[in-house]
Amino acid sequence: MRIRFPTLTLALLLLPAFVFAVLAQTAPRAGTPARTPDGKPDFSGFWQVAPAPAPATRQVSVFQGGNVPRRPSRIQLSQQLPLTPKGKQLVQEYTKGDGEFGGETGAPGDARYHTIPCGPVSPGSLTGDVEIVQNPKRLLMVYMGGDSKWIRQVWIGRQHPQDLTDYEPVWMGHSVGTWEGNTLVVDTVRVKAAYGEMIDNASAAPQGPQFHLIERISLAADGRLHIDKTFEDPDYYVRPWTKNVVLRKQTNWDEFAEDWEIQDQHTVCEDAKYPSDNNP
Repeated sequence: MRIRFPTLTLALLLLPAFVFAVLAQTAPRAGTPARTPDGKPDFSGFWQVAPAPAPATRQVSVFQGGNVPRRPSRIQLSQQLPLTPKGKQLVQEYTKGDGEFGGETGAPGDARYHTIPCGPVSPGSLTGDVEIVQNPKRLLMVYMGGDSKWIRQVWIGRQHPQDLTDYEPVWMGHSVGTWEGNTLVVDTVRVKAAYGEMIDNASAAPQGPQFHLIERISLAADGRLHIDKTFEDPDYYVRPWTKNVVLRKQTNWDEFAEDWEIQDQHTVCEDAKYPSDNNP
């Protein structure tokens, strides 16, 4: 009886190539953004601000005497703030307060001294973390900073209520989202200012009752989440201005989830008083 070893050997040699060809046809291409069951880009996951090189020169020089604070802003502006005369006056008044800005007293409404939610602007601009939970009708963003958590809801496919101006502004505002291809466009109004009429304490960007935020959220081919933010407020800016935030997805979820469980409390307090056994 003849044993056909050459035929068997050839088959074994060709098997890896066949398997590789099949996998190549079924596996997703490198850099292809993940999709939800309804075909939309999947933003779900745990995200952190991606590191970016510090600019050679500061783009916003509004500080008294040209001083730069010890704690610089994480907001990277695309241009000088196009302030109205009213906006310039407010910035001048604000930057006189707090020793870090060249003054002696702190701005009374500054969220740094009152641990209140800092609105939809600062989270994602700071070094804090954000978890995104997504379904076809809602995007839930859970921000974490220090020992505090803030929850923001974006209602997808809905409009702002017609009588929204009858309601008082709230910390996170009212946000609705619309898909434009692979980009989620989020429109936010009725935001309550947290930094004494400032968007961010270090860049001293004013925010008033007519504040309007437009965000374009998209996934890049490298898996990073890009959020392009456009700010409008006719009281304080002569034209809209923009900035970009880039977030990277965290794969070591268990480690971060453990930290969140340890700090599982929502802190909202006044006069720099954190909840404790001696200070309820």
